[in-house]
Amino acid sequence: MRHPVRNDLSESGRRSEKPNVAFVFPDVELQAWIEALRVLPCVPVTEGDVLAWVEGPLRQFFPFEKFLGTYGNLSGGRIQTLSVVSSGHTPELLASLGSAFDLNLRGCFAWWVANRKAFILDKTGAMDAAGASIVPTQRELEEIERFSLGVVAGHGVIDPFVNAGTYISFSGVPSTRRERTLAALELVAPVLHTLFLQTKQAAKSTVDLTALTERQRELVDLALTGLSDKAIASHLAISNHTVRNHFRAIYATLGVSKRSRLIALLKQPGS
Repeated sequence: MRHPVRNDLSESGRRSEKPNVAFVFPDVELQAWIEALRVLPCVPVTEGDVLAWVEGPLRQFFPFEKFLGTYGNLSGGRIQTLSVVSSGHTPELLASLGSAFDLNLRGCFAWWVANRKAFILDKTGAMDAAGASIVPTQRELEEIERFSLGVVAGHGVIDPFVNAGTYISFSGVPSTRRERTLAALELVAPVLHTLFLQTKQAAKSTVDLTALTERQRELVDLALTGLSDKAIASHLAISNHTVRNHFRAIYATLGVSKRSRLIALLKQPGS
């Protein structure tokens, strides 16, 4: 894979130069990146293949201590995690993440969802590649200390058509050369997203949630956490009758007959 600088003649007869990728991604060791791309796992891809590539070839290009990669759905201000791949993290940290959470619990994650840009977080705060401050939640700052994460770099890819995507974070990245780290992450994120999509766990769901309204998807997310109709009504400040009507419409749209069947389908691998 080569990234040559090409020269073309413009209509005015003057030579115009297309930008070299080294200027687009300054200070990035492109040869190491090219070597990592040469040994990408072949289809079909397993989560083990993804982890082996991250721990081996990718680490040569992008130094880190711990890795966390997740694939999930975004709906009604909540994230539902469908697949997790990690390296170096303790079972305690993984258990603390849960299978679903509200965006307002994680300020950096909420910022990333809104801006789709790489960021860096440490115990002093967070910022993007331009040096603009991002406000983390107290929970995020406490995790840095509790789990000895050091400097964390995060990014990912969201597919707006299905409200699903991949989020990746690397802990223990170098504390210097912030611009280099975030520029490199812009290259890494779409490749890892593609690998996740090729795994069985992130296969297209048999339940098409895109057919639901935003409010209906919010109710489905809450039902997945085990809340009753009464608890959902209280959480959303609506009546029990309204909740029941919403679920009747949801069942009719998705072709299921009851709550237990819907939840069973959504919790299947790839759902």
